[in-house]
Amino acid sequence: MSEPPQHGRLVGRLFRVLAALCLLGGAARAEPAAPLRVGLVLPDPGPTPAVTALTAAIATATGATFETLRLSPATSRAALTKGPRPVDALLILGGPGPLAGDELAALRELLGATRGLLVLGAVPESWPADPGFFREVVGAESAGSFANGAPMSVINLFAHPVFFGIGQFEAAGGFPSWSKLADDVEILMEGTVGEDTTPLAWVRRASSRRLCHLVPAAAAQFADPAYQRLAAQALLWVCRRAIPGAVPIVQRTFMPDSYPGSFAITFPEGPGVCLDPVRGGINFIWDGDFVDLRPRWLTKQGAPARVVGERFYEEKSWQPLRSGTPKGEAGLKFRGFAFRNGQPEFHYEIDGREVRETLRALPAGAGISREFHVGPGTRALWLTLDPQSASEVATRGLQRDGPHARFAAPEGGSFTIEIRRRSGGGTAP
Repeated sequence: MSEPPQHGRLVGRLFRVLAALCLLGGAARAEPAAPLRVGLVLPDPGPTPAVTALTAAIATATGATFETLRLSPATSRAALTKGPRPVDALLILGGPGPLAGDELAALRELLGATRGLLVLGAVPESWPADPGFFREVVGAESAGSFANGAPMSVINLFAHPVFFGIGQFEAAGGFPSWSKLADDVEILMEGTVGEDTTPLAWVRRASSRRLCHLVPAAAAQFADPAYQRLAAQALLWVCRRAIPGAVPIVQRTFMPDSYPGSFAITFPEGPGVCLDPVRGGINFIWDGDFVDLRPRWLTKQGAPARVVGERFYEEKSWQPLRSGTPKGEAGLKFRGFAFRNGQPEFHYEIDGREVRETLRALPAGAGISREFHVGPGTRALWLTLDPQSASEVATRGLQRDGPHARFAAPEGGSFTIEIRRRSGGGTAP
């Protein structure tokens, strides 16, 4: 018996209303972040045409609005209270000036309340003379002119999200040399003259603030599209905003606490992953988006890469993925890796069975998802899950049995392991 036309219309209308409500709810969840507010701190006499052109390009790329700040207690409080929230970041060109007294107090107030700091061409003489203040903020000390102002023969860009889409970078000579870098400084760009090198860009990450310092800051560079893109993406990075289009980076190297030939996988918003195909799994995950490979290149014996950031996940078990039983034969064979839809995918063979693992970052770098796709096979796969104190591990598609988990489908299929840092969790043991 067919349903009455009126009833059908009511049901259809109800479904349309429910669908609309679902869409509205989804739209609310996906509401974009508010436009960035950036405080522009300049030396006198104020913005030049080159600076105005640079900030206009950054604003176009990021949607940011710029507010020129003259530091005093009154302007500091205004910057912190004007509008619905404080400024998201400060952009300092050269330096805020040799401030003292109330003006220095205003600068400290701003720095204490601002989570992002982008510095272009820092000049120590243009910063407060308060002992240690410059190094405390910027993370280094100037050591005079580099190579007597000679032009750079090579400029190296190290793999970091701020360089996404930038294939090369050019800059004239006349740069300062930097020394006594803070322990948490991560060098992203380096210039070379002969056998000597000097940092040309670095970042610092802390729970309260991110800093990026771009040493090149000549007015002519402000019109360079590559420089404009770098500055815009550096601003997004210090503000903890996603860099559009940025993709994971995979580098095979010598990682700490790992066998040679391990992989450093860094995601644009974090975290970083060390995957060791010899041990047969993820050795550790840390809360960073960069790995410094320079120790491997610069030391005679080849030191492990340098990782800055807390580890929140570690594995120790040898060959944790096995066939037949949790303590079955350790027969995992690594078959290489590829990118699939922009995500790193690692290929293994276990007891003749094909296994593919895709790594994805969880939102805001909170952890990773490990998605396994398993081919057909007669014997079950067992995975050993080491206990964790700083992260939570959840599985889908596996049968848990204490510290072990089983995938039993002979026809193959998939399972997922989600590793998420605990709120307030410390370093993994």
